[in-house]
Amino acid sequence: MDNRVLIVDDDQGTLDSHERLLRKEFEITVALGGQRGLEALQKYGPFAVVISDMRMPEMSGADFLAEVKKRAPDTVRMLLTGYSDMTAAMEAINKGNIFRLMTKPSTKEVLIEAIQAGLDQYQSTASDRHTLESAQEFKQSISNWGQDSTCHWDNSAGPTGLPGPTQVRAYLAPLVGVDEKCYIVMFRLTALDTIEHRYGEEASSGYLNVATQYLIKSLDNDDRLFHWDRDILLAVIRRGMSTTAMRMEISRMTSASKEHMMDLNGRTIMIASPITFDIQAVSKYKTLEQLFAAFNAVFLKKSL
Repeated sequence: MDNRVLIVDDDQGTLDSHERLLRKEFEITVALGGQRGLEALQKYGPFAVVISDMRMPEMSGADFLAEVKKRAPDTVRMLLTGYSDMTAAMEAINKGNIFRLMTKPSTKEVLIEAIQAGLDQYQSTASDRHTLESAQEFKQSISNWGQDSTCHWDNSAGPTGLPGPTQVRAYLAPLVGVDEKCYIVMFRLTALDTIEHRYGEEASSGYLNVATQYLIKSLDNDDRLFHWDRDILLAVIRRGMSTTAMRMEISRMTSASKEHMMDLNGRTIMIASPITFDIQAVSKYKTLEQLFAAFNAVFLKKSL
C-alpha cells in the first residue's frame, strides 16, 4: 500500500504512457476520468499518491482531488496542468490541498521524483497518525488504571514475585514533580513472545525470571523494581546525574544482557535476549498520568 499510485486522466494514451514509464518503480493503477478515479479509489484503495490531470470533462482535476481529500485524507494529492490552466490550478491547490503541482508534459525523472516525495510524505503522515492514536489510547488506558483494570498479580504473588502497577502508583505518587534525582526506567523483554512461541510457556517463564534477576543484580540496593506488564519491568532509580548520563548508564547495563544460558528439556541452550528501555525524569511532570503518557507510544504498544 505504501507504494501504490493512482493516475487519473481523460486520455487513455496518456494513461498508457504513464503506466509504461512508472510501473517498474511503483505499483500503478490508472483510471479514465474523475468518476472512474473515485471508483478505483473505493475499489482498490487506499493509495499513497493520487495524480490527476486538471482538464477533464464532467469532473475537473480540482473537483476530483477535493473529493479524494474527503474520502482519503492521508492520500497525497498531485495535479498535472498546462500553463494555460495555471490560475485554475492555484485555486485547486487551495481547494484540494494539493501536495505538488506539475506542468505538462512532465518527464519520467520529474514524475519519479515527485511521486517519491509524495510517498515519503504519505508514510510520514501515516506514522504521525499512528503515534498520535497510540498515545491517545495509552493516555486513556492510564486514566483507567487503579479502577477496575489493575493487573492480576497486583495483590498476589506474580510470575516474578515483584510488585505490580498499583504499587508503582502508590510508590511514585509523592515523588512526581518533586524528586529531581528520581527516574523511571521501563525495560522491555523483547524476546519473551518469541521464546514462548518457539519453546513454550515454561521457557518464557524461565527467561522472564532470569532477566528479572539480572536487573535486580545490576541495579543499586536502593532502586526499586516492579513488574509493570507481561514483558515490561519498571525500575524507580535515584541518581544525582543528568538524564543523558542516566541513559548512558542504563544502556551499558542492558547491552551486557544479550544472551542467556537456559536449561530446556534437559539440555542447555543459548537464547538471545535483548532488553530495550525508555527513561523519564520524575520531576519533569506534575501528575502520574503525564509521566506515564510521556513514554514512547511505540515502545509501550504491547501494553495498550
